[in-house]
Amino acid sequence: MIHWAIYSRFSRLTEKEIMQPMLHFFIGKGGVGKSTTSALTAIRRAEIGRRTLLVSLDPAHNQRDIFSMTFSSKPKQISENLSIQEIDVDRWVQSYLKQSIDLLKKEYAYQSAFNIQQHFNVLKFSPGLEGYALLLAFEDTLTRAAGMTDVIFDMPPTALTLQFFSLPVITRVWLQELLNLRTKIYERKAIISKIKWKSIEIEQDKVKHRLQSLIEANDKQAARFSAATTSINLVVNNEALSQSEAVRICAKLNQIDMAVSYLILNKCSVDDSEDHLNKELESYPIRRFPMSDISLTSHASLKRYLHKHPDL
Repeated sequence: MIHWAIYSRFSRLTEKEIMQPMLHFFIGKGGVGKSTTSALTAIRRAEIGRRTLLVSLDPAHNQRDIFSMTFSSKPKQISENLSIQEIDVDRWVQSYLKQSIDLLKKEYAYQSAFNIQQHFNVLKFSPGLEGYALLLAFEDTLTRAAGMTDVIFDMPPTALTLQFFSLPVITRVWLQELLNLRTKIYERKAIISKIKWKSIEIEQDKVKHRLQSLIEANDKQAARFSAATTSINLVVNNEALSQSEAVRICAKLNQIDMAVSYLILNKCSVDDSEDHLNKELESYPIRRFPMSDISLTSHASLKRYLHKHPDL
């Protein structure tokens, strides 16, 4: 089953929509402080005059506990330059399924007599469904983030985060193989799929045309994750478990030609005298977030923490 919906949506974006703000992803093991450090970073960016949107992609939605307020899919402005939004992953899964089913019905309307509807149920068990739904939500968020200079993503647990980042690469390989197969089928049948009008070649095979469009859209999607305006922030603590997982995350990202921009050492000492960093992580630029002596559970307490640590 080809996941058309996410890439069909992306291929319709205008050039203006593709001009995106800076993207900041906060990733890492559960409990290391992704939500807190992303919230602090969002507030700091807003304080220096950057129009900032903080987006919770983590189904746990810890931002509501950190700010002691409720959020929804509609961005809520909490200060002059800061808005916060929650992504309802389940809603986007349903939206993705509906778009996929509607598209299949349109493409295969001639098979309606064979009750194709019952076969659509298999989509509910499609591998990577949550990841594709997150990509759909991600694109929608960026489309609606007009005027924002920074969009900060509080990411879900490691497995879903890595799926989210790797899907464009994996799907691109899959789509290319499908295109190659379709081309070979036409060659064996000795069918000409393109017609030439003046100096322009026009693809007549709808399937090949769709695959080519999806590959182009997929490449744009992957390019966003590795762009110079994208920052991957890997959050760790001064303990072995989070750092061991961080090493594995770095390796997985390298496999898809992505790299960590900053290592966020959270809940550390005021200076670096008590840092215990895995040697495999020492080469990354480090941002240190010292342990707080107050509870960070409100906008005011987060701002007090930042004023106490002006170098963050």
